[in-house]
Amino acid sequence: MSELATTAPPPPLRLIRRSRTHGIEVLSAPDGRKDENQALDIVQHLGRGVVETAKDGSRLCLGGGSTPLEVVDTGDWRRRSLPDDSSGCERFSFSPRGSYLITWQRPSPDQFPDGSLRCWSLTDLSLAKAFHCKLLNRGGIDATLAWSGDEKVAFHSTTNTISIYDGSLREKLATIKCDSLKAFSASPGMIPYGVAAFVPEIKGRPAQVKVYQFPFPDDSDGQTCAKSFYRAQDCKLTWSPHGHGVLVQTHTDVDATGGSYYGGTGLYLMQSTPKKKGEQAFECLVPLPKEGPVAAAEWEPTKGKEFVVIAGSIPPAAALYNLEAEQIYAFGNAHRNVICWAPHGRFLALCGFGNLAGDVDFWDRNKKKKIGSVNMPCAVEYGWSPDSRLFVTATTAPRMNVDNGIHVYRYDGSGPLSTTKDRDPLFDCFWLPGVTDDYPDRGVSPASKARMRAAPKPEPAKGAYRPPGARGLKGGGSLASMIRAEREKDKGSSGTIRQKKPVGPKLPVGAAPEAGPSRNARRKEAAKKRKEAEAAAKALEASIAAKAPPPPPAKDVATMAPDELLKEQKKLKKKLKQVEELETKVAGGLAPSAEQREKLARKAALADELAQVEARL
Repeated sequence: MSELATTAPPPPLRLIRRSRTHGIEVLSAPDGRKDENQALDIVQHLGRGVVETAKDGSRLCLGGGSTPLEVVDTGDWRRRSLPDDSSGCERFSFSPRGSYLITWQRPSPDQFPDGSLRCWSLTDLSLAKAFHCKLLNRGGIDATLAWSGDEKVAFHSTTNTISIYDGSLREKLATIKCDSLKAFSASPGMIPYGVAAFVPEIKGRPAQVKVYQFPFPDDSDGQTCAKSFYRAQDCKLTWSPHGHGVLVQTHTDVDATGGSYYGGTGLYLMQSTPKKKGEQAFECLVPLPKEGPVAAAEWEPTKGKEFVVIAGSIPPAAALYNLEAEQIYAFGNAHRNVICWAPHGRFLALCGFGNLAGDVDFWDRNKKKKIGSVNMPCAVEYGWSPDSRLFVTATTAPRMNVDNGIHVYRYDGSGPLSTTKDRDPLFDCFWLPGVTDDYPDRGVSPASKARMRAAPKPEPAKGAYRPPGARGLKGGGSLASMIRAEREKDKGSSGTIRQKKPVGPKLPVGAAPEAGPSRNARRKEAAKKRKEAEAAAKALEASIAAKAPPPPPAKDVATMAPDELLKEQKKLKKKLKQVEELETKVAGGLAPSAEQREKLARKAALADELAQVEARL
């Protein structure tokens, strides 16, 4: 029997929809090969409440209200209920492979004497471990209790401590001491296991992010990399899929430079493993594609050695980087603020959602080519299907209480293949996750290329009304009107063009005009004048340098505070800009005064001072 005959078909694609009237429903996905509008058929009705899914899509958890939590196996839709005291649970989440369910409830010494953060083994629905937890960290359960990607190690954060347990939470293996710990993030990779810890600014001390590895290297506390920086009140830690590195996106409520109303941001890259034993792992400030705030930064989901950054003032720029923070490709400037990778890492959607107009560009990362663009207005939730062939957007409440609905597009933005309008409030819509290896990694199909060629070109945007005079018609002030008026001046009353009198001395009748200099002579004269001008410019520069007074003593950069460094940087940039403008005027023929010559002579010293200040930032 052939290999094709024994290969099982990939699992069907499913959408999860949650609304007020119909509750939680499982919907079938549209067929991406058909062009007509297709209905989303209901496959399963799961009742009401809140739903969470495991990362591989093998299980669902239903909760909310006064009923106990229910675990649903998506293979046969079999339901199992947790004990009665799981009712009223406020937060719940699955471990990376769906082996455990973590729940959190309001602390109650009488009801939960062992702790209100509880971990349930989904093999037999037994309680594996309980922890005391008054409040969850800002990142939720994953920022308080997290597993490694293979679930062999678990990390639990408390005050100034990260405890490391075995995967079943039965034995504590090690402890990481980290004073003033505010947040941590566990790497999804395998051995060696990584964890990043964030310490904010405290009493003038800079903020820090520290990266640890477990098992600990010999004679060390496991720390492999550390980075200190100012202007970091909060931080987002994003690990690469295999744990090669972590992106550190910092944020402050107030931008010290005054460049942004929404506060200051920064982006740093920290690798988890040093290149040589005994050395610190690589870390750096990521060079942004455009100066300004960082809108988004996301890792490529398969190999995890590349990431995309959107940053800069409106319109921001997007670029692709490698693991050394070197720019590989620039996507250009556009009104985009969201990065959405397809699960296979081949397709990439750069979106302008939120307070932007909803324009989305679809790219083929392998060929570095744009494959489509579409406008998806009012999108609140969005995401790729597990097979990387469909893209869904949904307008949901409470962000948008009108025009709630679901739209499904192809991977190149063509469609929509399905449009569903919901009259009642729609709260959630997302794909049921799946295992990427169950679906083939397919490129752009010939049908998509034919659609791209046949797609009508967008019509030019219609501008505001302009009167005839502003459009170059008679009586206007445009260039065409002025040329037309000049021609009319040269015409007599009969409309014939008046002949202009020749310029030059009057010659006798019959005498031929004297011949002018030849073309070669004119070239030589022009070259001579050019050399004279260059020599004069060099002489002027030499005289400026000779007569320039000695430069004032430079300030001691090493003793400056961060705020003073920013002020000094701004002042030096302003002075350099004035010098460059003055050079342009001198090149145009301006004779510089003594004060202006002194400014020109200070250019090199100003550039050196600016480099020293920026090196300290």
